[in-house]
Amino acid sequence: MRNRSLWLLAGLVLVASLVIGPGATAGTERASAGTVVFIHDQEPPNLQGPWVGNNLYATSLVLNNIWYGCQIRNATAAWVPRLCTGKPKLIKRSPLTIRFTYKPDAEWSDGKEVTAADFRATWQVFINPAFNVISRTGFEDIASVGGGNGKTVTVVFKKTYAAWESLVSGGPYPAHIIAGKNMNEMFLTSIPVSSGPWLFDSFNKGQSITVRKNPRFKASIAPPMKLDRIVFRYILDTNARFQSLKANEGQVMEPQPQLQIKDFMSDSKFVVNRKVGYTYEHIDIQFGPKGHPALKQPYVRKALITGINRAQVAGALYKDIAPGLPSLQSLMFKPFETANYKKNFAVHRFNQGAVIKLLKARGCTGGPDRPTPNNSNIFSCPRVGKLSFRFHTTTGNQLRALTFEIIQRQLKSVGIELTPRFQTGGVMFGTTLPSRDWDLMLFAWVGSPDSPITIKDIYGCGGDQNDGAYCNRKLTTILNKVATTLDSSQRAAMLNQAEATYMVKDIPSIPMFARPVFVIRSAKLTGPAVNPTQEGSPWNANTWSLG
Repeated sequence: MRNRSLWLLAGLVLVASLVIGPGATAGTERASAGTVVFIHDQEPPNLQGPWVGNNLYATSLVLNNIWYGCQIRNATAAWVPRLCTGKPKLIKRSPLTIRFTYKPDAEWSDGKEVTAADFRATWQVFINPAFNVISRTGFEDIASVGGGNGKTVTVVFKKTYAAWESLVSGGPYPAHIIAGKNMNEMFLTSIPVSSGPWLFDSFNKGQSITVRKNPRFKASIAPPMKLDRIVFRYILDTNARFQSLKANEGQVMEPQPQLQIKDFMSDSKFVVNRKVGYTYEHIDIQFGPKGHPALKQPYVRKALITGINRAQVAGALYKDIAPGLPSLQSLMFKPFETANYKKNFAVHRFNQGAVIKLLKARGCTGGPDRPTPNNSNIFSCPRVGKLSFRFHTTTGNQLRALTFEIIQRQLKSVGIELTPRFQTGGVMFGTTLPSRDWDLMLFAWVGSPDSPITIKDIYGCGGDQNDGAYCNRKLTTILNKVATTLDSSQRAAMLNQAEATYMVKDIPSIPMFARPVFVIRSAKLTGPAVNPTQEGSPWNANTWSLG
């Protein structure tokens, strides 16, 4: 099931080699007439998708063309119908009632038709408390799913849910496959059927996932795949990924921003596609009991954001591959969303002297008297101790490592210490993040135009994805109202009010920058291009072809 809100963008998961499925191959993969190798920096820990211990963007790249959507977002982030005959329709506002119809040719790869029963079964999965889904938002607000075993689905909500279109547009699970099954144990290493243009073929853990053309996929849904198969090859090391692409050991890559991209921009053997997207880097702050007690103090969080020169970080890291990239000043909207983006966090200006003054005013001692390069004197503060924080981020990502090094130097010069805790994405997001046993964590969210509607999941009290344990009940009241407000302009006004009034003061996260999204492809391969949403570049993989 396609996640409705945000996918984690993590680093590579590297596990012991275990071949699963009939088509797994060891060793280097190269292109054949019908095979393309997609190089990536992250390996899904399993194939479950929006599940506790997964929810990685890397997983969505594989699953989106297996659990195919009623409609999907294209390269401009606009909805386009796929399994459905047209856009889902709002039939009634009270109670909120939505209707959509699957195409006559929408079917599973085993010949069973895609019907209302599949969407109903998916709803039941996501509201079952025994199943460890990442979020129940939206599904828990559904009162009924009608349509029997027919093609037309009628969804009636118990209360208004503003992100209804994203919810019903997701690809359903196959009711005939999951009936009576423990979904916590399903789709860990294989997927038996598909409603999309490709089928799962094999999972060679630690190396690759292979998908192959779905022969039953009908042109009335979307054009069938031109390729025979696509191999997602996972490489942990940043340099090794780019070297493999240069050596034609892969033909396409959707890299996280790295300095090596510059070399490909001037190489005629490759095409580099860049676009601003719904992906943003930020630093989450832990408010829970396992986090450093100092982080519960507003003045310490103020010191952190004031002591980081976010504009300098963006300028230093992106000057060659995305010159002029601004620091991000909102956790709600991106700079290119000009109608809604407000620079709410711009009130936190970089000022190292102000950090030292603030900490001393709070009785903190032991730090420097002035910003000092190579400083080794770290502040300790009353009742919360030494300002030394664990800083988690993903391994195998050079730009993330450089981000940490710059921030570490900036904060140490004012008496705040960061100790690195680099982990693979599977460990960090599958274990560390939900454990809440961390202090600061740098990662990215990958979203879509609808993501702010469900921001309550991340920043609302008790939100399904609020692993920072931040809670402001007045803010939560507004975010809950946003999720039930159908008018987009009203939602934007409420979100900006909430951010400016509460989040800017509370600082639950430090926004860094809304990063560009890149796709690099061999000039011999046509089709791949940036999709700025969590749909990812394989959204049109059925059109890819090798020259």
